[in-house]
Amino acid sequence: MSPPFAADHAPRWREGVSGQPFGADYIILDAEGRTLRGLNGTAIEIWKLCDGTRTARALVEQVAQRRGWDVEQVLTDTLKFLTDLARLGLIDELEEAR
Repeated sequence: MSPPFAADHAPRWREGVSGQPFGADYIILDAEGRTLRGLNGTAIEIWKLCDGTRTARALVEQVAQRRGWDVEQVLTDTLKFLTDLARLGLIDELEEAR
């Protein structure tokens, strides 16, 4: 099992990975062309912000503020989601935002 994603690290899409709408769904393709689907609206919003320019905490603060949600609850759920994305090889965990 991989360690949990750190709140002070920045998520960035791995090279060769892409995400796009596909009908009523949203799909993420890994570098080998395998597909991950079924992301809800919040997960899609988080995915789109994983460009390496902000930490996981900053990303969560942006999403939580826009939706009027509790930052700490969203952070807990988001770190689990980012950990799963990293485990699947879809994002990298940068120690510093770029």
